Amino acid sequence: MSFLPRLRHVEDEKESLDSSSEPITYTYRDEANRPWWKFFDEFEYRQSSEDASRRKWYRWFPEGTSAQEVKLLCKLDILIAFYSFVGYWIKYIDSSNLNNAYVSNMKEDLGMKGNDLINTQLIFNIGNILLELPWLYLLPRVPINYALFISEFGWAAFTLGTYRVNNVSSLQAMRFFVGAFEAAYFPCIHYTLASWYKPTEVGRRGALFYAGQFLGVLTSGLLQSAAFRNLDGHHNLAGWRWMFIIDGCISFAVAILALFSLPGTPTHCYSIFLSDDEIKLARKRMKENGTDPRQEISSFFSKESWSKALKSPHVYILGIANMMGFNTNNTSAGTFTLWLKSLNIDIGKINNWSTIPPALGILYVFIICGGADLTGKRYLFIMFSFLMTFIGNVILAVWDVSYGAKWFAFCFAYWSWSQSSVFNPLVSDLFRRDNNVRAIAWMIIYIMGLQSSVWINRLIWPTVDSPRFEKGFTTCAVFSIGFIFLLSIDYFFYKKEEREHAIENGIYIYNSKTGEIPEGAENDVHVHRESISPSEK
Repeated sequence: MSFLPRLRHVEDEKESLDSSSEPITYTYRDEANRPWWKFFDEFEYRQSSEDASRRKWYRWFPEGTSAQEVKLLCKLDILIAFYSFVGYWIKYIDSSNLNNAYVSNMKEDLGMKGNDLINTQLIFNIGNILLELPWLYLLPRVPINYALFISEFGWAAFTLGTYRVNNVSSLQAMRFFVGAFEAAYFPCIHYTLASWYKPTEVGRRGALFYAGQFLGVLTSGLLQSAAFRNLDGHHNLAGWRWMFIIDGCISFAVAILALFSLPGTPTHCYSIFLSDDEIKLARKRMKENGTDPRQEISSFFSKESWSKALKSPHVYILGIANMMGFNTNNTSAGTFTLWLKSLNIDIGKINNWSTIPPALGILYVFIICGGADLTGKRYLFIMFSFLMTFIGNVILAVWDVSYGAKWFAFCFAYWSWSQSSVFNPLVSDLFRRDNNVRAIAWMIIYIMGLQSSVWINRLIWPTVDSPRFEKGFTTCAVFSIGFIFLLSIDYFFYKKEEREHAIENGIYIYNSKTGEIPEGAENDVHVHRESISPSEK
């Protein structure tokens, strides 16, 4: 096993990472003269005006980024962002192929009836949720590349095995295990992204990650169409069975890629492609962001960590918001393909046309994730995505509209998922000061959303309601507005916390109207952290 990536033991140089030994330039900021619109500046208390000016919307790297940092980021884009794209692509091929297979004669071959389709989808989600729970404990404690290799190998095996199913029960058993082995992927990738990238960098990389999801949904339709057209009946296997064979084979290759591509985290790096100096630079970058630099993780059962997580208003506000967000995409239950089938359209056309909404979703994800990164307005762009989701779902809830209006509304479906790679890194960023608390809080918020999809989907998307789904579209519209409302509330707490920690970012907040004018506030001076007394802090 010597050929496998091993933990890199890299000793940090004290002078390069210990910020307390370096002089810091403090920005003195008078709140008495604060313009009202600064409230909407998310990084008001995290960046000086000079630092903020370096970020230009048209530049991939901020002005003044060193050649060493550019090289590091390019390597990370290949190792993490590219792998996450490929991994999510095959994950969603494996997930979405059920809907495409259903309308490609799997329903008839297996004798599926009533709500068998939605029930099979729910069993997949149950497997995903049950295996998600252990990651509350495992996430910061296990080598991520090994965890994903084992998980992806398992889901590849059960995806491949699905081609042999002969009844609904065996199909549901296979889907349960596919969902169970996929459980590690989403939290591991988001934890990795938040561990290597700063908050103004992670959105664009997350956009590539989520483009893989939409491309997977899109590719699933194209592959199913090609399999049905060219392989149906070959070796006495139906076209939809060949789809699962193709998907499984591709998944095995992606599993091997995970083993060598993912670098772990800066504190526990397993990469053979990063130099010691690059690992040190990565740790320095994340420490500058205020991310917990500790290499050792405290006990999962630490009362202090759980207390910090459960006392945070973000856990409850964003947990409930995530429950809504998980249930705003109206195509997840196959509604678009079922509507097309109700029009008696040819199977090949159904599979081809089903690729249009996810293809548009790729555009949406780059608008939301890229916009959030380049403007620093993460909350705003998340809200915008759900506003677009609301518009599409309202049209479908009304239903008695033209054929073209329905097409327009279904094409808006993937606005709801376009924000995920902004929302999830945002959650990690809110708890960046403690890795143990970050893992606990992130997983609680994620699981609150994930578990809701099991019972809410069963309530609002029964297959027998196809293609009208009045309850489903109405619920999606209400949840979209609810998410925007809750995120607005959370933003107040975010600004309050960032103001309290502004001094850690070199920003000294005072109010001249109260007579509080610290010495040196009239001049921009260089001071050491020790020169500010505790009372002044």
